[in-house]
Amino acid sequence: MFLSGSKRVAQLTGADCFVLALSHMMRVNGQQGLVGQTHVVMDGIPDNAALVAGARRLGDAYPLLNAFVRRSPFTLLPNWWVDPRDRRTLNVQLWHESGTEPLPQGSKPTASAQHLAEDLLNTPIEECGGLRNLRLDLVRLKQGGSSLFLTWNHLLFDGKGAELLVGSLFDAVNGRTPETFQPAKKENIPLRTQFTESRPAVNRFFELMMNRYQSLSGKKPTPGRLRFRVINFTADESMQIRARAEQFSGLFPLSFYLASASRAHREAFISRGEDPEHYVSSIPVQLRRKWVGANPFQNRVTVLFFSMKREHLSSMADAVKAAHLQFEELTRKNLGASFSMILRLMRRLPSYLYMKFLGTQFSGDITSFFHSATGSFAVNLRELAGSPVRDAYHVPSVSAPPGSGLFFGESHGRITATFSWREGAVTEHEADLVLGRMKEDLTGRAALGAQ
Repeated sequence: MFLSGSKRVAQLTGADCFVLALSHMMRVNGQQGLVGQTHVVMDGIPDNAALVAGARRLGDAYPLLNAFVRRSPFTLLPNWWVDPRDRRTLNVQLWHESGTEPLPQGSKPTASAQHLAEDLLNTPIEECGGLRNLRLDLVRLKQGGSSLFLTWNHLLFDGKGAELLVGSLFDAVNGRTPETFQPAKKENIPLRTQFTESRPAVNRFFELMMNRYQSLSGKKPTPGRLRFRVINFTADESMQIRARAEQFSGLFPLSFYLASASRAHREAFISRGEDPEHYVSSIPVQLRRKWVGANPFQNRVTVLFFSMKREHLSSMADAVKAAHLQFEELTRKNLGASFSMILRLMRRLPSYLYMKFLGTQFSGDITSFFHSATGSFAVNLRELAGSPVRDAYHVPSVSAPPGSGLFFGESHGRITATFSWREGAVTEHEADLVLGRMKEDLTGRAALGAQ
């Protein structure tokens, strides 16, 4: 793209550059890029005029929603650029599930909200008629009410950022101007310091690589449609899960959910006649300070790498204990900050070299599976343009490798689990097994006697 007249807005963070490289690997292997989606489920149909006006207000306030990435020919650092001449506006596409009436403003039919959501996740955002980095779709649901899909470019948002984006949209719909974008703070850290502080994370990598691990997709990136399933636990089930998490892991539910994700993926491997000795999972850790303004943009995370061995996974009690001990060790050694330095050092690598380096370091697999537990989501978002909000959750995309990921969140008193996978990496039957084991481990119902 010719940059004459364009404006540089922000430099990509270290975590942004990892997503940039991963998205490149996905696109060249027929997997689309790394795209996320947020669902806001409502009891009614929001006022269309207010929603459309809010969407346009949001797009006008944040030109970054239509930004693109280019590397500097001098520093090799990638930056976000915007073209002021590009006058596209952020619109809302309207849909209705088969068997329901079209919306009064006119809407397109879709077989189901699930089918529509997967189609959006498997199509470049810009090709769907949205801005480069965000698309909005409202669908009338057969069971009543509606769901608003925000489909977003993971290169511009992490999970917390997507939550903040939803809040900014709600503000815009209510006539409030979203907060001014503030790029991630630039830090001038001497190169020698970066190498020194990255050493503990490098040592951690060497520890992990001493034990062979594998993912459900295998090492070779292959094309595959993104699929997902969502489990919405009831309020009573969610209360039981929270109590069980506290029983097992005290004030650190991270280890409880990691244990569940590990055991769930093991179930799929066992169905293949395999039982790997070792699982590696990377968990994003948010770097935004809670008291700083609600700025949604850029990936502002570091990563903690966990190692779960087969002997840890015989029961939830053993798995939670192993995860919790590692969390204490990783925190004590400040490995989150150390890994941030590695991400910072690798920003100048072209995407294909970045992924080649990761492939060498991780023996072909990026991780055994993706996982995150984001905690409470959209706590204060109660109504959108006249429609009460019933639930809200993320549907993250995954690459292959590793080919799958299990994610947890909570909104309006209900816990949601999302399992995402690539066709060819996971079968429908294996997805059933993963979700079945996850539900048993979280609620303790069928697995209680074995604990």
